[in-house]
Amino acid sequence: MTYTLSENALSFAGDEGIQTLIRLPLPIIKGNKDYAKREALLQRMDELLRVSGVEDSFLTSEVALVYADWGPSHAGKSLSDCRIASIHRHAKQSLRCTVARILSNESHRDFSVHLAESALLQWFCGIDLDGVIRVPSKSSLQRMEAEVGVERIHELHALLLTRASSTEPHGRSSLGLEEPVELSVIWMDSTCAQLDIHFPVDWLLLRDAVKTLIKSIKTIRKHGLKERMPTPETFIAQMNAQAMAMSASSRREQGPDKKKARKKILRTMKRLVKKVRQHAQRYRTLLEESWNKTALTQPMAQRIIDRITNVLTQLPDALKQAHERIIGERPIANKSKILSLYQPHAHVYVRGKSGAHLEFGLQLLISESAEGFIIDSHLIDKITNDSQLLMPAITRLRETFGPTIATTIVTDRGFTSAANNKALAKATITNGTLPRNPDDLANALQDPTMRRLHRRRAQTEARIGIFKGQFLGDHLPTKNYDSQKRFVAWAALAHNLWVLARLKQVTALLATG
Repeated sequence: MTYTLSENALSFAGDEGIQTLIRLPLPIIKGNKDYAKREALLQRMDELLRVSGVEDSFLTSEVALVYADWGPSHAGKSLSDCRIASIHRHAKQSLRCTVARILSNESHRDFSVHLAESALLQWFCGIDLDGVIRVPSKSSLQRMEAEVGVERIHELHALLLTRASSTEPHGRSSLGLEEPVELSVIWMDSTCAQLDIHFPVDWLLLRDAVKTLIKSIKTIRKHGLKERMPTPETFIAQMNAQAMAMSASSRREQGPDKKKARKKILRTMKRLVKKVRQHAQRYRTLLEESWNKTALTQPMAQRIIDRITNVLTQLPDALKQAHERIIGERPIANKSKILSLYQPHAHVYVRGKSGAHLEFGLQLLISESAEGFIIDSHLIDKITNDSQLLMPAITRLRETFGPTIATTIVTDRGFTSAANNKALAKATITNGTLPRNPDDLANALQDPTMRRLHRRRAQTEARIGIFKGQFLGDHLPTKNYDSQKRFVAWAALAHNLWVLARLKQVTALLATG
């Protein structure tokens, strides 16, 4: 039997002399430089996942989790080779699809369509080419991302960076880099990871509440449980009309007339919200008592009940907040404000910067290496002074990577405190934090090393912009805090694979596996 390789197919001739064409995993594309760069990037990322041991470690841990879930009743038994292959295939797709989706900065729905269209993504994600191409749906992609614990993602991330910074006995980088990654100097800064909420205008909370309650009522009615009420859609239409009138009043009216118009509209909104609340309470009770008469499972019914309860529980406070701000014209303290009905952990983040005086989200601490790797991405559920974040971050880094990491720390003045200066000296860490006192600051910047370190700190601002814009997106796409921590961990892993794949290599590593 003889084989010949053409540009886009492998042909072989059997004993009968009949040639058969076999489609190669990747088509050969010419004339598109950007595609060629993306293809080379994904090929290098594929190589790194295998050579670094990240993928093998993940596959092994997924099999171990199946054994752990078996319990005593399956003691002594082992998985079949077919079952292990199936677990490996699913785990490989989970890892690669999540990394590729975040790299593409697309929603689960859009990426599922993109994956179906792209032979390059299908190859990278391990989609079999067996005649019929089956790609994960948006829901499957979401489950793949969510079923991996955040601690496991941190372990994979640490393994990747450890291999990138290590050398083989002859002194070469373990991953074929010109130079191993340097983790001794760390730049830190904090930013705001914005959440998926609109600007928290009080009356918009009332609109959100009505929309959520009415959509839940429509779902219950669709499954055959009905109470007498007007057509549900009319309530959303009425609330939307009042919301548009409220927006228009800010532009059309001036002075006292503007205040009167806003107060009148809010009173109408409050009456409408109270009607919807009564209907929602009745439908919640109906579903609690009669869910077994529908096609809904108990968990599905409970999900709807919880959604209604979440809004009904916060509705009195949202009504009071809107009344105090618009009718009573009294301010509400930030700590007492409801910023979102769905993400109660959201905070007002006062940045004081041009174009971003206020942001609404969570505090995110970023630790960066000289090559641009994000060594640590720590999401914080409450606004904390930067000076209180420094030493815990160093402790986390050294617990993960050992005592050789972070021998020099560089930060802005927000991280500086007398306690931190003493702690850094005690830990024999070179203190690159900027003093708060202007005279001390001027003296510190006389040191050429200090100036060089802080000139480099400007790149950390750019790195945060890249990470937030291209990997986290305009806002964190998930709703609850645990899911958001998981997504940030996935984004850091995808980002570092992307950075690592673009570093110069000594020679291309031989493909393995």
